[in-house]
Amino acid sequence: MSETLPSLPEHLEYRLELARHVTPRLLKQQPVHRWFYFPHSFSPQLVEMLLDEWRLPEGAVVLDPFVGAGTTLYVAAQRGYNALGTDLSPLAVLVSNAKVRTHDAIQVQQAARAVMETAGRDETVDLTRSERLRRAFTDAEFAILSRLRQAILTQPGPVRDLLTLALFQVQRRVSRAVPDGGWFRWVEREDQPDIILPAFSDATERIINDLEHALYRRPSVCEALQHDARYLESLQSSYPRLKNSLQAVITSPPYPNRHDYTRIFQIELLTLGMSEEEIFALRYAALRSNVEARSPEQALPPFHPPARLTDTLNALPDDADERIEPMLRGYFEDLNAVLHSIWQVLSPGGYVALVVGNVRHAGVMVPVDEILLALGESLGYRSLTSWVARLRGNSAQQMGRYGREPARESIVRLRKPARPHH
Repeated sequence: MSETLPSLPEHLEYRLELARHVTPRLLKQQPVHRWFYFPHSFSPQLVEMLLDEWRLPEGAVVLDPFVGAGTTLYVAAQRGYNALGTDLSPLAVLVSNAKVRTHDAIQVQQAARAVMETAGRDETVDLTRSERLRRAFTDAEFAILSRLRQAILTQPGPVRDLLTLALFQVQRRVSRAVPDGGWFRWVEREDQPDIILPAFSDATERIINDLEHALYRRPSVCEALQHDARYLESLQSSYPRLKNSLQAVITSPPYPNRHDYTRIFQIELLTLGMSEEEIFALRYAALRSNVEARSPEQALPPFHPPARLTDTLNALPDDADERIEPMLRGYFEDLNAVLHSIWQVLSPGGYVALVVGNVRHAGVMVPVDEILLALGESLGYRSLTSWVARLRGNSAQQMGRYGREPARESIVRLRKPARPHH
């Protein structure tokens, strides 16, 4: 096998035994983690490996600025570290907080029963809903889902969030909008209102059984909040210990592959009570990893595109989609801002690990890992050996037109130098 592997640029080494750890595959079987995950979630074992290697001091804070499904938070808190996560998506914040709270199984069980009893009453429901929800659910399905949602909303915060995750699992079973890679496709399904309450009962039962694996003690900081990763400095007023205790950042920013999570998870966002307009606003505010995101209104730090990025942009053919170049430039300007804002809050000697994927646009491979290492070095970080965990195929349309060129998925690792000794 090794002779056929493409050679790697400086600071990168193959660690293909980690291939399973940069996808959500391992999460599907693991208690708590399996309640909800995203297409690019990484495994808890990867977080453990990094924490084992780094041996952070007691009381350290671990930050995940793209908290996703909360994997970093959960593992760091399990290890006794303080754990803080941020995300622009209220869905990510809800999922992460539900996973890292301490829950009382008996209380959750009683709440689930009460919710099912209320939802089982045949009360009339307002069936007016957005076009997308009309396509996803029949009137009969929507009526029961809606009653479940209303009953869940009457429960106290932590239990409410947990039962909302059970509701998401049920919706996914009956919805005609099926997430598929970076988009979702519409499928034909029969009207299945009768399976909703039994499925909700099963989902809550599974969650309750998983609670024995939940955190039994929480560190003093252990939560996710809605916040933009490009402006982490403003968190210091609410979390004063960030200033001198933030020792590690483990995260996975969105890949610049045009996948749009506000579209893939639109049903969930609508369930959380967001309007279509608010979802549009979230899409525009997101990191520029898809063509619809816009430049943030708040100023970003100066950005000097590294040579690797300039070469890549120059290589794009003239007939490439004209939105690709500004998206890629914006993506790296945003990640430069993220690395810059991490630098402001990270302790000297602190570590950064970013799970990223290289992507191909118009036949041109974008070496996200190399460009991030260059950006990191330009900001003062030291490059540690980064791990190439897997080589992915490209999208069918790219391969059909340009042939196959494997795209690296890597764990980019940086360190902020310790203070020089005088």
